[in-house]
Amino acid sequence: MCDVTRRHFNSSTTDFPDTLPNLPHIEKLVDSPVTFLSIEYLQNDEIFYLMENIQKLIGTKHPIVEFGAQTLLGSTGTFKIHGLIALLLAQIVNASSHNTVLLRDHTGILPKQRRLVEVCEMISTAFFLHDNIVSLNKIEAEERPNIQKGNKLSLLFGDYFLATACSQLATMENPSVVNSVSRAIAHNVEGRFWLETIDTNTPPTLDDLSYYCSLRHGALLSSCCYSAALLSGLDVDTAVSLQKFGDYVGQAIHLKSEIFATETSNIGAESLSSYPYIAAVRYLHKHGKVDLIGPVSGLNEEKVKRIINLGYGLDLTAEQCEEYCNKALQTLKQLNSSDQLTQNLAKVVLDIKSAKPVYTA
Repeated sequence: MCDVTRRHFNSSTTDFPDTLPNLPHIEKLVDSPVTFLSIEYLQNDEIFYLMENIQKLIGTKHPIVEFGAQTLLGSTGTFKIHGLIALLLAQIVNASSHNTVLLRDHTGILPKQRRLVEVCEMISTAFFLHDNIVSLNKIEAEERPNIQKGNKLSLLFGDYFLATACSQLATMENPSVVNSVSRAIAHNVEGRFWLETIDTNTPPTLDDLSYYCSLRHGALLSSCCYSAALLSGLDVDTAVSLQKFGDYVGQAIHLKSEIFATETSNIGAESLSSYPYIAAVRYLHKHGKVDLIGPVSGLNEEKVKRIINLGYGLDLTAEQCEEYCNKALQTLKQLNSSDQLTQNLAKVVLDIKSAKPVYTA
């Protein structure tokens, strides 16, 4: 088995989008640090159940414990930036809608829009927990029982968060929003299945890869943006335009994360289905340099990075990321809203576009 295709965690020297400079300022603008779990949704017995199993998970020393601690303590990360973007967009669309003036809070955001963001963050976390199950193949025999137990608990938590999110989604009593988020969940799963079944000997076209990456990494944010627009009372055409904005930004964030992972030598579980790797392989095929790739069965992290470098994978990924950011900015220009509110969101997109890794010891 190729070492780089198994699921595992890496200790990053940096984490995107932790390096985005304006995150603290953006949190103040929306007056809420976005978290994946709202305690108000839980009953007393559910809290007890969660705490009991969290203690069990910590005892397994499973790598996902570190992620859980960072998230519960409110560290920045991909989940948080998605939520902040959706809340900033809510401010923009509400400013152009006269139907919701009396319902907004002091930041210009509707309570239902905040709940929508919390639901989407909970769904993102559920998928993350399901995705990052540690392969036992490379685990020492004495550590396997604990890691296996941690895997089961991770799946359990993921199922619980997804079920809770769906339950809360239903309470919003808006069929269009429920339908949109439900479709995003289905698209996310479809994208994951496709990416897991890629034949690494005959890599897909970049168009196919972009389509399924859109399903996996853009669908939920695009649905959140679309639904936030509907909740503000905007027309469907405008909501669809904002749906595209969410898709562009979601994919840009994902591509930038893959660039960071490769540049910091943290090639992870899906490197053979990553944009940098497939773009590089496609480049080498196009220019008659297939012999530089070698057999997939002999690949390791060092060889994957070498292929990415030979095929200009990072440059091609950066170009695609920049294109998504430019399309997102163009979509924002079409909104008839407060210049300052639009600039706040545009700055986030520009930060994503220009973000660079920050190396730490």
